[in-house]
Amino acid sequence: MAGKWQLKDHEAEQRLFNRRLITAAVLIFLFFAALVVQLVYLQIYQFDYFSARSDGNRLHSQYVPPARGLIFDRNGELLADNQPIFNLTIVREQIEDLEGTLEYLSTLIRLSEDDIEQFNTRLQRNRVPFSSVPLRYVLNDEEKSRIAVNSHLLPGIAIEPQFVRQYPLADLTAHSLGYVSEINREELDSLNDEEKENYGGTNHIGKTGIERTYEDILHGTVGYEIVEKNNRGQVMRYLDRTDPVAGKNITLHMDAQLQRAAEEALGELRGAVVAIEPATGGIIAMVSKPAFDPNLFVTGISSKDYGVLVTDEVNTRLFDRTTNPYPPGSTIKPFLGLGGLHHELVDYEFAIHDPGYFRLPGVSYRWGDWTLRTRIGGGHEHTDLQKAIFQSCNTFFFDLGNRMGIDTIHSFMSQFGFGDNFAVDVSYARTGVLPSREWKMASRGEPWYPGDTINSSIGQGLMWATPLQLATAASIIANKGEVIQPRMLKAIEEQPFEPLVENAVPDVMLNDPDYWRYIEEAMTMVVHRPYSTEFRDYGSAYPEIAQKDPDMSYMLAGKSGTAQAVGISQDVLSSTDIVVSDLNKDHALFIAFAPAMNSHIAPQIALAVFVENGESGGGAAGPIAKQLTDKYLLDILQIDFEALNEVVPPEQPEVNVLVSEADE
Repeated sequence: MAGKWQLKDHEAEQRLFNRRLITAAVLIFLFFAALVVQLVYLQIYQFDYFSARSDGNRLHSQYVPPARGLIFDRNGELLADNQPIFNLTIVREQIEDLEGTLEYLSTLIRLSEDDIEQFNTRLQRNRVPFSSVPLRYVLNDEEKSRIAVNSHLLPGIAIEPQFVRQYPLADLTAHSLGYVSEINREELDSLNDEEKENYGGTNHIGKTGIERTYEDILHGTVGYEIVEKNNRGQVMRYLDRTDPVAGKNITLHMDAQLQRAAEEALGELRGAVVAIEPATGGIIAMVSKPAFDPNLFVTGISSKDYGVLVTDEVNTRLFDRTTNPYPPGSTIKPFLGLGGLHHELVDYEFAIHDPGYFRLPGVSYRWGDWTLRTRIGGGHEHTDLQKAIFQSCNTFFFDLGNRMGIDTIHSFMSQFGFGDNFAVDVSYARTGVLPSREWKMASRGEPWYPGDTINSSIGQGLMWATPLQLATAASIIANKGEVIQPRMLKAIEEQPFEPLVENAVPDVMLNDPDYWRYIEEAMTMVVHRPYSTEFRDYGSAYPEIAQKDPDMSYMLAGKSGTAQAVGISQDVLSSTDIVVSDLNKDHALFIAFAPAMNSHIAPQIALAVFVENGESGGGAAGPIAKQLTDKYLLDILQIDFEALNEVVPPEQPEVNVLVSEADE
């Protein structure tokens, strides 16, 4: 019975329990000690590391973009301004599901495919981590309210203010001022490291025109700031800041009043006007029409709007007609005449008998003189240089050009800016073509033919020039050979801009300085010569003479030109049975300067007018030139020519009115 009912060994159980208790206590102590050691390690030895990481989650360094410099016209009128807008931005690092966030945002505000595509492009650019990237520009008040109400559901989404470019004159200065738009990958890659840093907080860069030419001056220097953000990416505090340096304001020679007048004078016509102040070379007007609204490009133009611009093949609004070349036509005749005088191939007494056509020796082909006289029978008959200019006698210049030869023509005409770009800050302007033997062989692999010289002598064939080049050449005649290179920029922060340009005055000094007066006199006759008896019934058809205005208080020197848009025969153009498309009609040109033949006041304006498919240089482009010189001299400068003429009478050109055989 004793074995069956054995009692427990309480002492043994107690010893086992104590051992287990001691083991548990030791383990707890060791674990606690390890925890204390880890806490000490983290709180003391790793304090700097984790403190920095903590600050990194809430403290951010971000760029502060500089304010872009303003652009003014010569009278202080604002041409390019900065206006505040509110943008929707995203901090990519704070959004886990970007696609879902964009989908939710599209239920709150309008988000187009263009917006999302451009946002993805911005994400791929070099940027600072945790920096905001614009998703959509220009939120209205309702859209801002919807975002604010749902901000708790939109971590990493913020509404940020920004200044963007605004062009008050819109399409009136689209080509001359240009525009800014979002910087692209190619432009970023073209920058060095320092320049990339300076564009860190900037989304925009000058793309065309003055905005591009003077980007370095207008952009400014980027600033920096340290901010504290919450878990939604919203800025809670500004801790430190290095202010940006705003871009410098610039003043242009452009006169906004004349710019408006040029646009109004062109009306519904396609064309261009370039006006220069001869004394300074300042470009006071530069209009290409039709144009476009540059404000569309500032915050990113939509595919639809851009498609409208590029598919309009008739108006070609993105095409700058002021800096692209066309055949200059008869506008080059005063310059070729100067060359003939300078090289003693003609003089004041030299004259030809014009039968209405020209033939090279031994060649049966006739180069016709398509003027009014040719159409009514006969040529210009006895014609000297002045008469050849004011009646635009092609035959005279066919003969002169043939005797000069293309080498002499090229050498002399290049001194007036043909085949070159004399403008200081319109570097994007094309140089046109002043043909030569070497040029034709290099570009076309063909030798030079005598017929090429004949065509070039009246500004046709291989010769091309821009309206900017024609205005430049007109200003050189107005300055009697002094070349003051055209420029847009007048001042930087009200400090006059004086570019250092070598060889600014080519050697166009003539054998006899009186040649300048002689050519100026001939150009004045283009506008002011009275009707001759034999043209009296044809005045409206002969545009150069039809420009006469007996009430003008000043003299205007000019020269018209007509350039073929396509090779259509004159028989077709004059036919009443065949309808020629407006797009195939001749281009109309007119160069001028004023006041001319005035010993009291130097020419104040030189200009070139181009009317696309305008048919008649004097009929379409001439009145525009007259309208603009009136506006500038009489309204803007307010010159009282009547008072001046009372003190110093202007020089009057000698006019020998032609008399027909019937009148004799």
